[in-house]
Amino acid sequence: MIYPAQNSDEFLAVRTNRYNRLCKLLLIIGIVFLLIFGGLSLLDEKYLLGGVLMSCMLGCCIALHQLIQHHNSRFAVRVLNTVSIFLSLTLLVTGGRENTGVYWIYPILAINIFINRFWQAVILYGGFLIVCALLLLTPLSELMVASYSFTEALRIEFTLLALYLICLATLNSEELANNLLIKMHDDDMHKMAFFDTLTGLPNRWNIKNRLTLLVKKARKKPRNIGLLYIDLDNFKKVNDNYGHDMGDKLLTIFSNKLQQLAQNFPKPSRIELARMAGDEFVVVIDAPDHSARSIEMAEQILRLFKDGLEVENINHSVFASIGIALYPEHANSAGDLIHRADLAMYQAKDGGRNRYEYYSAELARELRDQEQIENRLRLALRENLFSLVYMPIFDCHSMSIVGVEVLLRAENLQMDGIGPERFIPVAEKTNLIKEIDLWVIDNALKQLLRLQQETGFSGLFCINISGVELSNEQFTTQVKQSIDRYGVAPESIEFEITETAFVLNDDRSRTILQELRELGVSLALDDFGTGFTAFNQLIHYPADSLKIDRTFVSDLFSTDKSRHNMVGIIENLARLYQIKVIAEGVETQAQLEYLQEIGCDWVQGYYLSRPLHWDDLLSFISEYEAHGFEVNPQNLNSLPPIPGR
Repeated sequence: MIYPAQNSDEFLAVRTNRYNRLCKLLLIIGIVFLLIFGGLSLLDEKYLLGGVLMSCMLGCCIALHQLIQHHNSRFAVRVLNTVSIFLSLTLLVTGGRENTGVYWIYPILAINIFINRFWQAVILYGGFLIVCALLLLTPLSELMVASYSFTEALRIEFTLLALYLICLATLNSEELANNLLIKMHDDDMHKMAFFDTLTGLPNRWNIKNRLTLLVKKARKKPRNIGLLYIDLDNFKKVNDNYGHDMGDKLLTIFSNKLQQLAQNFPKPSRIELARMAGDEFVVVIDAPDHSARSIEMAEQILRLFKDGLEVENINHSVFASIGIALYPEHANSAGDLIHRADLAMYQAKDGGRNRYEYYSAELARELRDQEQIENRLRLALRENLFSLVYMPIFDCHSMSIVGVEVLLRAENLQMDGIGPERFIPVAEKTNLIKEIDLWVIDNALKQLLRLQQETGFSGLFCINISGVELSNEQFTTQVKQSIDRYGVAPESIEFEITETAFVLNDDRSRTILQELRELGVSLALDDFGTGFTAFNQLIHYPADSLKIDRTFVSDLFSTDKSRHNMVGIIENLARLYQIKVIAEGVETQAQLEYLQEIGCDWVQGYYLSRPLHWDDLLSFISEYEAHGFEVNPQNLNSLPPIPGR
């Protein structure tokens, strides 16, 4: 963090460096001239003047050494002041070489005034002028070697006085200008260091310092603090669709509304606001009933986004996720309080838009688990610890193998019973999913080519991909590169995307799906019935098949009539839109027969086959083609059932 005092010091350091350079230059010039004129004076047998000049030259050498080796500018300035006054008085008294000494006094005086501060120059050289006046205009002039007439003495004194006043006036103006610059610099840097330039709210460092002080006071005199961490959902879309200027206006409008809420908030609560970064804000509530007040403030903030946020007559679908942490219940320091409110905010974001969430020990454990899973996913990518298993898909009527679903496993997570249903959401949050998807696609296509070559397999390879890819403009190109690398036919590939990944009226998603279709890849809408896709929206999605979620298949004989009828409804509507229907999660003969009766196209499930390792898949297909397959639980593969992708 940059503090104003540090800024002043840095600004003054520039002046110090300039003084140092100036002193070095003056010392070097002084040494050269003193050596030359001192030598000439000694040759002319003017031993007093020559000795003085050589002594001054030696003093300048010592000062230069201190300045270069130890950066001791104060010592150098003191030496220069001493040398200049002593030398000037010597030149005045002796007349210098060929009576030109008085002419050298003027530049020596001017230069040395400028390397001093104003009041130092006033006192030091004011005293010098008084001494000169005593030597020139009083009986003390009889002590001088050089002789000056009264007119000459007056001329010298007034010239020195005029030069002195001019130099002081210039030096004073420079100091005033420097002080003004420092003040402006401090004011600007104070704002930059402690306040957000866009909204005018305190920034991250400012609020953390304020919160630290509040916590210290709370330890001495018990008091309660609530902290709200706010993140604006969908804000990135505003920047992407309307530009950063619109995004800045939205942030400004929200900060103004936030300040109005703070001003009108019931007393005696004390409210402090801050913009942490980007679209993240903080509200600090210092109140005895901090928990109730925090909820009250959170609800008021959420109401601001009830119908989105309007900017320049455009209503933006921006909402808020709010995390709440309390002192002393949840944290004992400012840093921990902010961090835990931040964690609670992410939990609120995961739970849906425009809501708040309290920090809790359970949340902390969940987030620690997510962090551990993330680290192990990175390890799996780095050390190739991922593997694939394969689940056959059957034609519902002929019971022939028509496809194979490719499922992902992570060996270093599977040993702890952590399957894709847990680690895929973590991968999607951390953006590791893109690397994982590419790994799955590349390895699945390599195995598809082997399967076709070794068994003559002509069915589909169904590969799960994340909904994140629907906003990845590079995804289609990356898929095409993998297809070209292995030379497999795109028609033998089907990508499965969960229904919950779709966003209604999302042009970018539909564009990417259409690009995949144009490659020749077919598309399946996975876990259908669990998301928010309206049936009349199916026509807008380029989907080739629907996969009925396993929960509906398991409820085929449920007493809940609505769930019991759901499979039949999906089947009828899919037929209306000419979309193939795949039922997953078939676990009993009765379920299979029911699906056959209503005209379901394809089926898969543990009753038919569990996920198989590669060698088991080859054996399964070989045995099936040779002898057919009698549906019998005793024939099922012994791989432990790990649901998920």
